[in-house]
Amino acid sequence: MEMNAQINEPQKAVYSEYVNRLLNVRGSQSEDASAADQLLFLRDQALARPNGTFLELGTWQGQATKVMLNALNGARGTLVSVDIEDCRDAGAGPNWQFVQSDSKDDATVLAHAPVLKDGIDLVYVDGLHTVAQVYAEIKAWFPLVRQGGMIVFDDVDPTPYMCGHRKDSARKEIANRAMATLLTAVFYENMDRLRMEMKLGSTGLAIWTKTSEIGSELRAYRPMTHPRHEHQLADLHDDLREHKPYKHTEADQVTLIPMDASQSPVGVKPCDSGQPVPFGRSPR
Repeated sequence: MEMNAQINEPQKAVYSEYVNRLLNVRGSQSEDASAADQLLFLRDQALARPNGTFLELGTWQGQATKVMLNALNGARGTLVSVDIEDCRDAGAGPNWQFVQSDSKDDATVLAHAPVLKDGIDLVYVDGLHTVAQVYAEIKAWFPLVRQGGMIVFDDVDPTPYMCGHRKDSARKEIANRAMATLLTAVFYENMDRLRMEMKLGSTGLAIWTKTSEIGSELRAYRPMTHPRHEHQLADLHDDLREHKPYKHTEADQVTLIPMDASQSPVGVKPCDSGQPVPFGRSPR
């Protein structure tokens, strides 16, 4: 009887302790809640597709790996993780396969994980964060994503890394802004093939949902122009194009939030120039 009781006891899902910690943080009023929410978003998607096929580009310590494997535990779904480094110890279990390869080398990855050829339900992109690498990954894997499937990109929110913010890092600010700009530019050239939304906070997620059929490819994108800030030139441009002005009488005043020294947040110092940085602009 004792042996039967042990056999009938439900198996504990893999990485439950890790997921439970994230769930507790997600419900807290803390800065870590956004980071936990990003990882649990991936778990939520895997829970919604327990028999699906998932591709992770960039594994490292396996934070995203673990939350998706937790969701797939006991189901028939498959997670294939790819990294240029040897990350075979980042996860475990019958639902997981690790492939050591450049994540944009689809031929090598598919040779080791042919299950991906039948279609992918979610691609998570969190490897080398350069425009060239991510764009190559997009071109390689978008055709294999099923209609209704997702491509989720990490590290797209520059704001937490801006001057005076909690993760202040010039390199990360520039890299994340470049990622967001790239993904937005590709989206606007392919609005008939995908939808896009963003989750801000922590490192940020960009979420593409594919609306076109499997096998469809993306059109090449045109680099986006630089944002415009000069109001006098804006007025001249719009007058020449015969654009009607906004009905709001103070439209010019609300496009940028003025900030003088007395309005600067406590403990936040302007960067580089010695002058307060207007909201929405980066210091030169």
